[in-house]
Amino acid sequence: MDSTHRVAYSPGEFAELFGKSQTWGYRQIYAGKVKAITEHGRILIPATEVERLLESAGIYHGRVKSSRDGKLKKLSTTELSLWQKFVRERKLEGRNPLQKQAPKKPASDIPRPKWSSKSSADMKEKLARSWVKG
Repeated sequence: MDSTHRVAYSPGEFAELFGKSQTWGYRQIYAGKVKAITEHGRILIPATEVERLLESAGIYHGRVKSSRDGKLKKLSTTELSLWQKFVRERKLEGRNPLQKQAPKKPASDIPRPKWSSKSSADMKEKLARSWVKG
């Protein structure tokens, strides 16, 4: 494709110029990195945007180190022992030791509904009477 003859590109054609997928083209638009024409039922990227991107090219100097590279804080002896204790307890208990679990109640302590002592025949009769009243 010759950019001198084209006025605008679809997101797929735009991405193809850069050797990328159509999804990449749409992501550039949605991220605001590329201006697009969205009127008239299509999304089009002006050829001037392609030229602008190509003009902004520079020399690649390799990966830029982030400010966190190699600057992880080493734990003091006390912090390390506390961390190891935390991990050990978590493995043994199978849960977070900081999370308190409520003690389990025995089944006898669980309150039963009032109707549970009645027979199923009594319940059916009571239910039938409630329907007739309704």
